[in-house]
Amino acid sequence: MKNVIKLTIIACVVVLLAACASNSGEYVLTGKLQNCNSTYGVIRTTPSFSDETKWDTVRIAADGSFRYVRSFDEPLFSFMVIGDRGFFQLFLINGTTNTLEADLNVPGNYRMGGDLENAYAFQKKQGAALSQISEATYTSFEEMQQAISALRDSAEKELATISNETFCRISRQEMESMFLLYRTTFYDRLRDRNMPANVDADYNRYMLDDCDIATSENLANGLLSYYLAWCGLYREANGGNDPFQYQMDVACEKIKDTTLRTNAILAILRDFFGGEDKHGEAEAVYAKANKLLSDSMRQAWLREVYTTFMKLRPGAPAIDCEWSDVQGKTSRLSDLFGKVLYIDVWATWCGPCCAEIPYLEKLAEHYKNDARLDIVSVSVDADRGAWEDKLAKDKPRWKQFLQGNFTSLYNINGIPRFILLDKTGKIITVDAPRPSDPEIISWLDEKLK
Repeated sequence: MKNVIKLTIIACVVVLLAACASNSGEYVLTGKLQNCNSTYGVIRTTPSFSDETKWDTVRIAADGSFRYVRSFDEPLFSFMVIGDRGFFQLFLINGTTNTLEADLNVPGNYRMGGDLENAYAFQKKQGAALSQISEATYTSFEEMQQAISALRDSAEKELATISNETFCRISRQEMESMFLLYRTTFYDRLRDRNMPANVDADYNRYMLDDCDIATSENLANGLLSYYLAWCGLYREANGGNDPFQYQMDVACEKIKDTTLRTNAILAILRDFFGGEDKHGEAEAVYAKANKLLSDSMRQAWLREVYTTFMKLRPGAPAIDCEWSDVQGKTSRLSDLFGKVLYIDVWATWCGPCCAEIPYLEKLAEHYKNDARLDIVSVSVDADRGAWEDKLAKDKPRWKQFLQGNFTSLYNINGIPRFILLDKTGKIITVDAPRPSDPEIISWLDEKLK
């Protein structure tokens, strides 16, 4: 099963901003900034998981001094940005007076003082310790658990020396959210060592019995989807041929909130119908989901994606379409039938897509004299000019087309995506390995036999 949830996508858990109550009084921040050319800075004033991000402006005098005073509804761990030269973490806690001194010509050269001076020193040290756990290589889940336990114990000793109870409470919440992240995503460490999802008994026990992941914050930042994806991988590793049905069963069992459970099931369905049915469970997934989604609009969406998905199964005829080349000449996908087609679906604005281009170049060079295979890139850019400029700069030596609706035609929910069609125009897979996959040439050679 394709694991679409990356550690870099869910790392936003590190900014846990909400707390239960606020202190009385106002939050005060004064400061002096050297080598500052900006006349104002901006401070984020809403939690990360709020639907609407709000910012306050901070006026900065010609000599670099400023004063900011405000009362907040709840304490926040936030930040201030000054142009493109200053980024400073802030603890917005009512009833505290704080100072900031910085030289914007020297990144990282700043000092936080005032009521929370010890808190800033603690947070800096804690951040380094958390990063160390994140980057360490552990041979077992238990070894990582021991490192987490040791860090929690040392942090508690230092928090005992900090008098501001609100900061201590939020800091503990942030720390525990990071520990949840490290535990839940331990599978990434196993995968880096080419180990199956079910290899560590302690990790399995934690995920199945102890992990409480069912919160709206964890759904928003992707951690809940990651957890459910691991459940599917665990099911597969134990010989199950129904990983996505199992994910839905777990969601129904673990998530009591109706809205959150529905959103989790929708995420599972988007993952399934955006990939390949490796176990032939499409009909069962559809039947189960149709019972779980009581809303008529969601049921209509499910029917639509299911119908499209069934048209894209291996052996089905490719969905034909018209596209244009860089000269503006139109043609059809079916015009290329007669060779096996390795189709790259991309866009100029997609960083991961562009990262595959050097590997595509090597692949095209490798197969340039092989009459059995055509490599084709189809861009879904809405801006034709950006596409043309990119091609003029890169000068690719394989076929290039523009078709803005290609992702809709092929039910693609994320790019880059690679599709393989046989020489008769039938689908081999709509989720082929990327050019950067070390096994891509041997994989393609096998399909060309």
